Amino acid sequence: MLQHLGAHAARWGVDPARTAVFGESTGSMVTALAAIRARESGLPLRAQVLVNPAVDLTSTMFEYASMRRHATSPTLTMPQMRLLHRFAVPPGTDPRAMSPLHADDLGGLAPALVVVPTIDPLADHGRGYAERPRAAGTPARLTEHPGATHAFLSMPGVVPQAKAARAEILEFLRTAFAG
Repeated sequence: MLQHLGAHAARWGVDPARTAVFGESTGSMVTALAAIRARESGLPLRAQVLVNPAVDLTSTMFEYASMRRHATSPTLTMPQMRLLHRFAVPPGTDPRAMSPLHADDLGGLAPALVVVPTIDPLADHGRGYAERPRAAGTPARLTEHPGATHAFLSMPGVVPQAKAARAEILEFLRTAFAG
């Protein structure tokens, strides 16, 4: 998709040097994988934003403390996560290929903003993802929103933390595109 965007940028009036990727939940997995592929193909991304990211589809995905602690959260449950895993990783598929948390190299990526609601089975996925790029020299900022649940960003009229998170994401993107 990003290579297609770069190849047709002029036709669409898009500046490929001013591109960012953004995803929520499993969309964050796609976002992180897109950032890795963009680096590998030489497409310069300005930013990556991951909100309540699902970034580990390996056998360890269920072993995080946040998975156990929030297995029955109001917006994401352990049975839903098991169903996701069953569909996303069919038998014979290498789950590491779809697990950016376990990527070999997270250096040289676009700066990342990782937004984590604290009442989320995936909270530790986000925390871990923010640490891995930082350890590899990629700027990565982790922000946590106490009391927020999975998918809170899409509920700004219901979940008070969503408004602050949206403002934070916009400021992160403004800064990324200012340079």
